[in-house]
Amino acid sequence: MSYTTFVVLCIIGAIALFGFIGHLQVTLQMKSWLNELERVSGALEEKSFRYPWIQQVLEDYRNYHLAGISPINTQALVEKYFFRERVPLFGFFRIPVGSVLRLIQQLPPASIVMGILGTFIGLTLAITSMQETLLLLGDQSAALSLPAVITAISAPFKGMSVAFVTSIAGIGNALFLTMLQSGFLTGGRTIAYYQEKMMTDFETLLDFKVNAELENQKPRDSLEKLLDRLVSKIQESFQLTIGDFGRDMVSFTDQLKQAMEEVQNILETQRIFSDQFSTSTNELLGFGENFKKTFETMDHIQQKTNASLMELGNKIKQLEQQLKQSSDKSENGYRRFEQFIQRSDGLLKETQKKTEELSQLFLRGLEEQMQRYQQSFDEHERRNQQQQDEWFYRYQEKQNHYGRASEDFSESVNRLEKAWYTAIDKLKRETFDPMFYKMEREPKDNHLQHEFRNLSHSLDSLYQGLSREFKDIQHYLGEVYHLMHRMYEERARTSVSITGQKPIPSQLTDR
Repeated sequence: MSYTTFVVLCIIGAIALFGFIGHLQVTLQMKSWLNELERVSGALEEKSFRYPWIQQVLEDYRNYHLAGISPINTQALVEKYFFRERVPLFGFFRIPVGSVLRLIQQLPPASIVMGILGTFIGLTLAITSMQETLLLLGDQSAALSLPAVITAISAPFKGMSVAFVTSIAGIGNALFLTMLQSGFLTGGRTIAYYQEKMMTDFETLLDFKVNAELENQKPRDSLEKLLDRLVSKIQESFQLTIGDFGRDMVSFTDQLKQAMEEVQNILETQRIFSDQFSTSTNELLGFGENFKKTFETMDHIQQKTNASLMELGNKIKQLEQQLKQSSDKSENGYRRFEQFIQRSDGLLKETQKKTEELSQLFLRGLEEQMQRYQQSFDEHERRNQQQQDEWFYRYQEKQNHYGRASEDFSESVNRLEKAWYTAIDKLKRETFDPMFYKMEREPKDNHLQHEFRNLSHSLDSLYQGLSREFKDIQHYLGEVYHLMHRMYEERARTSVSITGQKPIPSQLTDR
């Protein structure tokens, strides 16, 4: 037998021994308690008890009954002392009955767990031995002998034997403990049976015999006894009331003394606060005079500020009128440019129509001349060539005229932009810079200076925005010019492809 098997079997045996001895001792102890209950039931007047907890249960029941508590939970009263009573296990371990009962109930599952643990240990040993055997057999260089091979083969069976032996021992021990606890081996007298019998005997003893004895002990002349008890209770209450009143008076005197001291402290503090309030009042009067002077100064500054704001408003109105005039001029120029583009489109359409008509006339005349006179073909071709050259020269003149008009318009826009920049710089140099310099030299409120700075920043941002708008307009006009130039070239190529004549000379298009 291996060391692992021996250890597991020892643990299982210890569980079996502990369960058997614990069950036996608890059963014997409960039989002893039941015998004591039978003896007590026969002689309630006896004062000597073998087990103090039984006497304590009886006394608590009598006290609750005399105190007028009804009904009394007899089972809870008994369990209160029963589960805390200690049982000597193996003669020297004193453990409460409740803990022993719970431990005995958990012993069969613990035995099964130990058996399964031994099974897994044995299987692990068997698998490890089989792995070592396979590695040994697979090693060609190792010197193998028959005893070594037999030893290697028998090692997994040793692990399997550990697994089966521990499983059988654990399950068998659990079966033995279960049969012992279920009363199969003791004729049905289990720990639960003795516990229920004890509870039943206690309830019978307390609820019937002890309760009947207490009822019989009540006095016959109950009214006189009650009056005596009432007189004694009144005397005790009166004495307690006088004592409490004396203690309350002493405490009240001490508290009154403390309250008077606190009132004196409060009056002293109030006097100090009055002096401080007088000083603060004088300071407040001085502050009021200074505050009045400050308001007069602020009124004077407000008048100057209003005058400056009115002047600034007039100048801003003038600036808005100038900006409006410049904007009107820009809009008029833009409208003229649009009208010029519309006229150019109309001229191009008319030119295209005339070209188509001339082409059709030319084709009809050519067909007629080809049919009538073969000899006059060269003359007509020469005349047609002259007409085409003349048309192309006229078309180039129109295109040059449009280019000069676009350049003039761009120059006018540039001059307008320069004039606008000059007007803005002059306005800023002659109006706002002196005004801001004057405002910075005069001592004014920080809030007004902040507003003037914000106004200056707003005008600067307006100036920069208008500058960007003029640059965008100039860029837009340049793109329009290039677009119109490409449109003219496309029209020219289209007309050349329709008429089938020679393209426009590059010298004419580059002018």
